[in-house]
Amino acid sequence: MASTPSLLRAVLPSASIGWCFDRPRFGAEFVPDFLLAHFNSAGYHWVLVELESPTHPALTQAGRMSGKVTEAMRQIGDWRAWLRENIAYAQRQLGFEGINAEIPAVVIVGRRSELDAKHTARYRELSMTERLSVMTYDRLVEAAIDLVDRGTQ
Repeated sequence: MASTPSLLRAVLPSASIGWCFDRPRFGAEFVPDFLLAHFNSAGYHWVLVELESPTHPALTQAGRMSGKVTEAMRQIGDWRAWLRENIAYAQRQLGFEGINAEIPAVVIVGRRSELDAKHTARYRELSMTERLSVMTYDRLVEAAIDLVDRGTQ
């Protein structure tokens, strides 16, 4: 378990203590890009992170989820299903204390400049769901810079 890199720390909902698991294994078949954890007075909180290319858009020209986002969402569904069936193993054997199958997830894909203004509402809807967020690399970098700026004040 390593300390969470500054850039990915921006995905966590608070500036509490955080850790990053790079390509953790969920059984033999599932490997998320990152599994983040943070700890506060309420215990451990977990976030799955799936990275897609910054050159792939989040939405199609028609305003639908791109194939990359759809595939990432399918993968996240598979990981959550694995956790549902193997929660005791994940918590005890893998050491992911407090993890559950309803774990929030973030898909990082595309660049802001690729978003069509007429699809802003659709993108906002996609990027703000409770259990799955989609964000561009631009937003990730801005959030990381903000986190660093707040830490130096």
